[in-house]
Amino acid sequence: MRLFSSLVFLPTFIAVAFFPLSTSACEGDCITNTTNEFIRLYATPLKTLLDHTDTDLASRFNLPSSSQCVSYLQDAYAKIAYAYLENAIFPSYFHGKCQQRTANGTLVNPPGCPNPDCPVVCGTPGSMVHHYDALRNITVNSHEGMFALLTKQDSGSFQDVKKCVLDAMTLKKCPKEPARTTRSFSRSFAAHFPRSLVGRSFSGLSPRGNCYDDTNFEKNLYGVLQAGMVQMWADVCDAKSDYAKCSWEKKMKAFILQFP
Repeated sequence: MRLFSSLVFLPTFIAVAFFPLSTSACEGDCITNTTNEFIRLYATPLKTLLDHTDTDLASRFNLPSSSQCVSYLQDAYAKIAYAYLENAIFPSYFHGKCQQRTANGTLVNPPGCPNPDCPVVCGTPGSMVHHYDALRNITVNSHEGMFALLTKQDSGSFQDVKKCVLDAMTLKKCPKEPARTTRSFSRSFAAHFPRSLVGRSFSGLSPRGNCYDDTNFEKNLYGVLQAGMVQMWADVCDAKSDYAKCSWEKKMKAFILQFP
C-alpha cells in the first residue's frame, strides 16, 4: 500500500522538479528589454535637453559652437542609465506576486492578473500596463534624479564640464581689483569731493566685457547644469500635459505585453 502511494505521487514530483510551473512575472528578458527600450526612447528628449544646455553654456560663457562640453554629461549618463532605471522600476516598485488572499485564506489572482491588465501593483507585465502612469512617472523622475547626481559640483562629470568650459572660453579671467582702503578726509577735501563719491570703485568705467569674473563662475555653471537641466526635464517631457512627450504609452504597453 505504501509502495502504491509512492508510485502515485512520483509523477507529480517529477513534473514539478523537472518542469517548473510557468510564471507571468516580468523577469529576465522582460526586465532587460523593457529597461533598454525606455533608454532608447529617452534618447530623443535627452538630445533636446543637451542641445538646449549646450546653447545656454555657449551664450553665457562665450564658447565656440564646437565646444560641446555637455558631451561629458551624456557619457556619464550612458554609464549609469541602465542600472539606475532598472532599479527604480523593478525592485523598487514593480515586484512580488499579484495574488490576494480570499476570506477563506486561499490565494487567488484578481481578474486581469497576472496579464493583461492587473490592478494589483506586482511584478508582472499586466501590472505595469495597468499602472502605466506610475511607470511613466518613475522613468521621468529617474532621469531628473540621474542628472541631479551628474551635475553635483563634486561629481566627476561636473568637473569635466567645468574644465571643458574653461578651456574653450575665449574670454580671459578679469584681474582682481585692488583692495579699497578707508581713510578720513579734511573738510576742504570733502567740500570738493562729495561723500557719495568717497570710496566708490570706478572699475566699472573700464570695459570688462572682454574678461570674465572668476568669483561666481562655478556658481553660475552650477546654476545652468543643476537647476537648469534638472528642471528642464519638465519642459522637455511636457509636464503640463502629463509628460506626454516622455510617455509612449501605446507603444510601450504593446512592448511590455509581448513578454509572458
